Amino acid sequence: MEIKNILAPTDFSDCSKRAVSYAIEMALNLKARLYLMHSMQSTFSLSSERLLERLINDDRFQKVDAQTLTEFGDPSASILRQAKEIEADLIVIGSKGSSGGRKFLGSTTTEVISKSGVPVLAIPQKSTYSGFEDIVFMTDFNEGDLSALKEISGWARHFNANLHVLHLFTDDSLEELIKFRGFREVALEGVNYEKLSFERVFNASFKKGIVDYMATHEAQLIVLTRYKKTFYEKMMQTDHARKIEFESIIPFLSLAGERYAEEEQEDRTIKQ
Repeated sequence: MEIKNILAPTDFSDCSKRAVSYAIEMALNLKARLYLMHSMQSTFSLSSERLLERLINDDRFQKVDAQTLTEFGDPSASILRQAKEIEADLIVIGSKGSSGGRKFLGSTTTEVISKSGVPVLAIPQKSTYSGFEDIVFMTDFNEGDLSALKEISGWARHFNANLHVLHLFTDDSLEELIKFRGFREVALEGVNYEKLSFERVFNASFKKGIVDYMATHEAQLIVLTRYKKTFYEKMMQTDHARKIEFESIIPFLSLAGERYAEEEQEDRTIKQ
């Protein structure tokens, strides 16, 4: 996963400021260009321009190749449009915006994640950047997961991180075990990374399973591959999200699963 251009949207909320701090550290570590962006809903705002200028003049920005962008219109649409315009390789965004609320993700962040073709790193307000020593890659063995795992292994290698492949399951059956072992075998053959490990965790409740796992395992990043009708959707459900405690401190990276599924289909076609 080569990161050359990072887009960091901000609405000047505390959570988005934390995301900007993350984006700066990521840009420094990856030697990437950073685009700091603010979207205005309708008319020009001098105060917003001044806030954006104040941010970019912060001493932290002097260490990175950074520039500001201003857009008008719906925030999520503006973010997606700018990501395409600058050929962003990563969007770093606060998990909640200025409106706050109790939901797992703010409406703008949810919209960006659901429609973005590039990885989106969502940063909770209480999260503090400390590098990535342990990364958890969650899988349901969907088509595309193997390609996504290969790509995220490059990220893990850059940070010299332990990469934990986690499968949470609620159906303790032989078929489930066979799927897990099959995926592990194929992944070990196809992913060349020495710090790769696999774990399957049973819990009758998906929600409780993930909360319990994260409570007993240190991780600085959770990776979710977004597909329709998968456990990713379970994460987004309001009833679950309100009770997922780890989201307040652990960032998560959303990958567009359909792109990886298409890559695997193309690979099979070529081999045939």
